[in-house]
Formats: sequence, structure tokens, C-alpha cells
Amino acid sequence: MTTKRIPATVRLETILAEVEAKGHASVSDIAERLGVSEMTIRRDMDKLGADGQVVRTHGGAHANDDLRSRVVEMVEPSVENRATRNRAEKKRVVAAAARRIEPHSTIAIDVGTTCFELASLISDTSVHIVCASLPIQRLLAKNQLQIYAPCGRIAGADPSTVGAQTIGYLRKFRFDTVFLAVAGITESGLFDYSFEDAEIKKTLAEQSRTRVLMLDSSKVGKSSAVRVMGYDDIDVLITDAPLPQDMAALLAGFGVEVVIAT
Repeated sequence: MTTKRIPATVRLETILAEVEAKGHASVSDIAERLGVSEMTIRRDMDKLGADGQVVRTHGGAHANDDLRSRVVEMVEPSVENRATRNRAEKKRVVAAAARRIEPHSTIAIDVGTTCFELASLISDTSVHIVCASLPIQRLLAKNQLQIYAPCGRIAGADPSTVGAQTIGYLRKFRFDTVFLAVAGITESGLFDYSFEDAEIKKTLAEQSRTRVLMLDSSKVGKSSAVRVMGYDDIDVLITDAPLPQDMAALLAGFGVEVVIAT
């Protein structure tokens, strides 16, 4: 089998995400998912076990209940934590994003605190909005906007619909613009916390004419458990500060428009 070079941080966070979601993680499953050797994953699990973050078992690892809350925060910070983190920067980013919403357009809004901030700025009732996030749906309904709510299984601390039913529903649309948010970006692409959310983001991007990524500058250079997509899958990046020179050059090579919100 040809193995890939996956950063150690991504491998470790993938193991932790699996343990948190299912209570256990299998060496063979993680190795196959990431395209790396089972020996590499065994070593990663040994390290996590030695650090007290998981309990090693034959063929895998399971959750350490005494440290579960610390694992959750490492894999995906709490909604409250994310809502207050870099809020001023997020507000500048979403204000710039909101100016790209055209009257009578059909848009999709991703999940998360940045997207919630964007939704709070929308007042044009001619806009058709598709969103899987339950908190955002409630906000838009309160403001009497036109909302389309995908069916599916509800999951996550910041609840949204996920899974095959949700994806099937989203594929019925052709969006003028999608507004995306992720946990971080590196030279390797866009990263987020869960495989299920990543699948929703990819589907939204595939169904959209213009794909806008909203990202406060604290997330530049940060990866997470799951690679969502590459830079050829987005058209616009809105952030609050100039990108590092190498990152700016990389995005320019993919033809991504970078907007610095002031």
C-alpha cells in the first residue's frame, strides 16, 4: 500500500476526534482513512496513551473518562469559547461578506459562530437562504427571512443536520454564493473538526457558483482533524489581516481573491 505523509498533528487530532465521537478508535480504521501505515497509527496511539489522553487497547484506543472534557476542547472548542474568541475580527469579516449578498439571490450559509454572525446581518427578505445550522435557522426565522432547512440527523454541540439525507437535500439546489467557515487553513488546504461537517461543506461548495471563505486571522496556519478541501475549491477568502507572504502567493496561484476586511 502506498502511504501518505500526513502531519502528526492531523493524525493525533483524527484519533482524538474518533475516540470522542465513538468512544473508541481502531488502528486499522484510522490507518485506512488517512492512508498511512498501521505502525504509524499504533505509535500515535501509544503517544496519546502515554500522555493520558486515551487508554490503549489491543488494536486501538478508547476514551479516558477522567480527561474527556479536555479531549473535547482540544478537538473542538466549546461553542461558548468560539463565540467569544476574536469576535471583533469576526465582525469585520462578516460585514465584508454580507456586502456580497445580492437581492433575490439564493445563498447557502455554513455552520458555526462566524456564520451565525453573518446571519445576524441579513435583513433582505428577497434572499433565499439554505442552512443546516439549527441556531442560524432560528435566528433567520425570528427575522422573518426565507429559509430552507435541510432534513437529516441532528449532531454537534452547535447543532446542525448532517448525513446522507442532508447532502441529498443540498444537492437539489444551485446556490449563487456559499459562505463557508472552517477551523483553520494551512498550505495543505482547509481544515475542520469533524468528517460529517466536512462533507456538508464540500457539498455546499460543489453546488455554488461563488464560494466565499470567512476566516479571522487567528486561524491562518492552523490545521484540525479533517482536511475539508483545497484552494481550488474556493473563490474568495475574507479575513481581517494580511496573509503571510507564502500563503498569499499560494492563494494567488489558485486565483483566489483575498479581501482584507477593515
